[in-house]
Amino acid sequence: MTDGARSATPPGLTPREVATHCPYCALQCGMTLRTDDAGVTVHPREFPTNRGGLCQKGWTAAELLDHPDRLTTPLVRDPATGELHPTSWDTALDRVVAGIRAVQDDAGRDAVAVFGGGGLTNEKAYALGKFARIGLRTRHIDYNGRFCMSSAAAAGMRAFGIDRGLPFPLADLGRADTLLLVGANPAETMPPLVRWLTEQRRNGGKLIVIDPRVTATARQADLHLQPLPGTDLAVANALLHIALTEGWVDRDYVADRTTGFDAVRRGVAAWWPARAEQLSGVPVADLEATARALGTGGRVIILTARGAEQHAKGVDTVTAYVNLALALGLPGRDGSGYGCLTGQGNGQGGREHGQKAD
Repeated sequence: MTDGARSATPPGLTPREVATHCPYCALQCGMTLRTDDAGVTVHPREFPTNRGGLCQKGWTAAELLDHPDRLTTPLVRDPATGELHPTSWDTALDRVVAGIRAVQDDAGRDAVAVFGGGGLTNEKAYALGKFARIGLRTRHIDYNGRFCMSSAAAAGMRAFGIDRGLPFPLADLGRADTLLLVGANPAETMPPLVRWLTEQRRNGGKLIVIDPRVTATARQADLHLQPLPGTDLAVANALLHIALTEGWVDRDYVADRTTGFDAVRRGVAAWWPARAEQLSGVPVADLEATARALGTGGRVIILTARGAEQHAKGVDTVTAYVNLALALGLPGRDGSGYGCLTGQGNGQGGREHGQKAD
């Protein structure tokens, strides 16, 4: 898309519009790039995730296209001086191939690793995976999602047998009676999503945020739980403990659609609210209010993000919130469910199309 936009800027070319998407976060907000002799300008586009709005990242997304520091030719480093000099693509690619071959001849095929990213399209991710496994014949390929939502992916595989981010449209957030955000600060990381939170509260819904920090998102919440860092799992277990005690668990749903609940019930039995408060610092009253809103609301959504994942118990923490959602019968219920707020533009596609180290 960027190459297409650049090709539309030669002198004398009439203005042209290209419908595209912001490349940064998982919202992939719709935008239009308008190109003319002056360069490229961004215009918001009506799209389900952003409804014609853009954040600062989107508004500035096209600046790199004609930025003076943008590389337009390969650079190679002079071994003698250490300085980088422009060269042709053939020369640069020959040098890369020679270097890879030298390393593999000396230390074996697996001595070369490939590291991709969640910003690649499905097609590029697939090609990179094939390049590593078939072209280089190395088993060492991974991508930066390892530092992103891999804990959520592992929890999804553990709980559902499938790795999915958000299994319902963002519009469902706007009509939720109770929305629980765990370790997420979309007001700063994906600002266009905030319009759905605003709509939810305008419709009378309750927004609950679990985050140790007082973030821009937490300041908008009806209830903000601030656990001590690293104690998210205790909070999740306590919420399910309360739901069990108060009879808010959907036992028919659990019996018909889940397995292993007896083991989960035994595990959370040890996490009564007072114990969770002692460990996490979250008052019993707030735990009970949160569990009540989740257990008695009509349309209830639980969303986790990086804050619940980026620590030693990340997989267990996400699994605990999935267990809570399943115990309440949320997945599959109209306007309800569990989801993970993906961070990068195509983290899901990157994992599913060849970059995951499995």
